[in-house]
Amino acid sequence: MEAAISDSEAGASSLRRQLRLLKYAQGQWRAVLALFSTMFVDIALDLLKPWPLKLIIDNVLGDEPTPDVLTSVLPGAADPRGLAAWAAGAVVLIFLIGTASSALYNYLSLRLGQRMTFQLAGDLFAHLQRMSLLFHSRRSLGDMIARVTGDSYCVSTLVTDALLPAVQAVVMLVAMFVVMWSLQPTLTLLAIGVMPFLAIVIRWLGRPIKDRTREQRDLEGKMISVVEQTLGAVPAVQAFTREDIEEQRFRHYADLTLVAYLRATLAGIWFEVFAGIITTIGTAGIMYLGADLALRGELTPGTIIVFLSYLSSLYDPLDSITHTAQTAQGAAAEADRVMEVLETEPEIQDRPRAIEARHVRGQIRYDDVTFGYAPGEPVLKHVSLEAGPGDVVAVVGPTGAGKTTLVNMLVRFYDPWSGAITLDGHDLRDLQHRSLRRQIALVLQDPFILPTTIRENIAFGRPDASFEEITAAAAAANAHEFIARLPQGYETEVGERGATLSGGEKQRLSIARAFLKDAPILILDEPTSALDARTEGRLLEALDRLMEHRVVFVIAHRLSTIKRATQILVLDRGEIIERGSEQELIAKGGLYAALLAQQTGRRRSSEEPVVGGAGDG
Repeated sequence: MEAAISDSEAGASSLRRQLRLLKYAQGQWRAVLALFSTMFVDIALDLLKPWPLKLIIDNVLGDEPTPDVLTSVLPGAADPRGLAAWAAGAVVLIFLIGTASSALYNYLSLRLGQRMTFQLAGDLFAHLQRMSLLFHSRRSLGDMIARVTGDSYCVSTLVTDALLPAVQAVVMLVAMFVVMWSLQPTLTLLAIGVMPFLAIVIRWLGRPIKDRTREQRDLEGKMISVVEQTLGAVPAVQAFTREDIEEQRFRHYADLTLVAYLRATLAGIWFEVFAGIITTIGTAGIMYLGADLALRGELTPGTIIVFLSYLSSLYDPLDSITHTAQTAQGAAAEADRVMEVLETEPEIQDRPRAIEARHVRGQIRYDDVTFGYAPGEPVLKHVSLEAGPGDVVAVVGPTGAGKTTLVNMLVRFYDPWSGAITLDGHDLRDLQHRSLRRQIALVLQDPFILPTTIRENIAFGRPDASFEEITAAAAAANAHEFIARLPQGYETEVGERGATLSGGEKQRLSIARAFLKDAPILILDEPTSALDARTEGRLLEALDRLMEHRVVFVIAHRLSTIKRATQILVLDRGEIIERGSEQELIAKGGLYAALLAQQTGRRRSSEEPVVGGAGDG
């Protein structure tokens, strides 16, 4: 009983999701109206198709008199040969009009479907960009790509392949019923007697099709994820000789996807087989009863031909309805995957009446902030700190201490579980988060480089910047010199993830990007940890200029990057256990002093000293 209720609730929820997708058809009402117009033309032509053959059988070859309405309208129709010519001409005319109407319908249907699909894909893509980092960290990138690029076609399938054909089928059924009833009521009742059995088939076999299709699409998403992960890490895959292992992973999901696809196909085949059996039995019964009525003289041969033709036209929309139900079940699985994302509210939202962050001074305060990624497992515990313009706050500590999490909360990638973070006295949640992020520039350990031109990479945060501003930012970041040596200078295209640039060159582009943004708050997340000492020295000069007159947070990997720190925070297990200047912390002899001693000792034999790890919680 509970399972039945659960299935019913799931079905109702899925139906609501599909109905919500119909809003994408509302803005295309002209195209929908044109489709309905061609649809009614097709229905009228289907009603006319068997009548020329009836005239040939009953009025040309048989003894039935030609109807007066035809002889009065069509010249020569009173003569059998003339009537035959008109009947033959009608067949050709019906075909030509029907072909033109069908071609127009297919074109309009395709255009409508593609427009709705791309609108839905655009909305889904935009929504995913608004979702928090926590959301994306818990979901496969490949699966999200599959939902945007593949599952978005569900709206086209639902409207153009399911809803419109279903409406056409219903109108056709009503029209056919009226005409067939006027010809022979008994046969008509027998013809529609199969409908309850078709409804049972739709109810019985429709749900497995949806379940199998959902399973197939989920596995396809995982398969795409394997491709995305492997191709995104080709150097590591080749270096660790994991080619065979990654191939096996792909083939494993490919085999599972194939099985799911075959199961979905098999469910569809059973659906069509049972529907076909029902309509075939109905046709056989009508053929026998029609022949019996003809033998008793109650029907003419032409009328039987017309009725059997209409029977085929009656069962075509019935088959269409069953096929539509099958199509809709497959599309419903995709619609569920799309709506699952669209119905997920972004975790980072502006409060009502949130204000725009403008003319920011940079007075920052963390007040007893606690946060974690999983319930009951805090990453930051009761963190409090203050910083203002001109301050350089260095954050050090062992791997997993919460260093990156602390600065990410300033960008409002996450909101505190408890406590508050304020900027110039305003709780960050009372500021429009997009305007807040415009006040912050980031230079990361792994700079994000687009596979486009140098100019576009520097202007990533300010696409409207002039060329003069871009070159000035590059010069300030000590990047202009190497850019000028490139084949096309600022118009040189870099490879995927900046593969054609060295680590130092990529980092200088990242610094130039921060210069161009000219934000009052600067976050440096271990910007030189992956560089050699020589390259680091070149970057530090640029970083010193970048930090002037700003409030700066530096996640420290090397002591050289925090030489200008006005305050050092030492994190361990999510808590600030030490704070102060370098001299004060050394005098305390605590964790910072231990890390410093470790780094100093390693400097004797290595150019890669460490204060805390590059990874973080």
